[in-house]
Amino acid sequence: MDYKYYGLELTPAIFEALLVQLFDGKQFSRQDAIDKIKAFHLENGGVLNKASYIAVFKKAAQRLKDKGFENIGYGIWRLCYKTDAIEEIIPKPKKEQSSFQADKEIGSGSSSIYVYYYDRYKELAILKGNSEWECKIGRTDVEPIGRVLNQAGTCYPELPHIALIIYCDNSSLLETTIHSILKMKQKWIPSAPGKEWFNTSPEEIEQLYYSIFEG
Repeated sequence: MDYKYYGLELTPAIFEALLVQLFDGKQFSRQDAIDKIKAFHLENGGVLNKASYIAVFKKAAQRLKDKGFENIGYGIWRLCYKTDAIEEIIPKPKKEQSSFQADKEIGSGSSSIYVYYYDRYKELAILKGNSEWECKIGRTDVEPIGRVLNQAGTCYPELPHIALIIYCDNSSLLETTIHSILKMKQKWIPSAPGKEWFNTSPEEIEQLYYSIFEG
């Protein structure tokens, strides 16, 4: 057989190699990676002896954490193992960032709060009849569009949807206030990385902003 891992159990080291082979430059969920790698390994003569491969995924993720593999959203991962080196040689045109805009900008000041999400989250919520979905609410003292795109990286199959930017003079205080209100409403997603993901909508955040400053 040509398959390098024929007859072998799917270990973290093998899982790591297959992650790079099958998912480099992509965004994906943990379960999608596990399912596809298990199927690929088995179809090519590999062995599957475990009832669950979640622990194997976690160990492989640990091995790759300094090689472009990270959790970048609620249940979403990305791998830029090889593409980062290519992008350093062939940088993307700067006009791509400058032409990227938020749906709405309000307020004034030297710092800002930003609200972004991934369109698939909103689409799934709408299909389920929900008016709220996973949104990230962060802050920055620099240019907000660049800040969001730098967070998102360059190897996404989908760019973040920046729905709202609120300019203000004290983004740290405003962010803390908005986060606290949403936590009181039990909308915080504690399992998401970064502590900035909430089940909400850009419209709700805008309403909170006006209620804070006009109430």
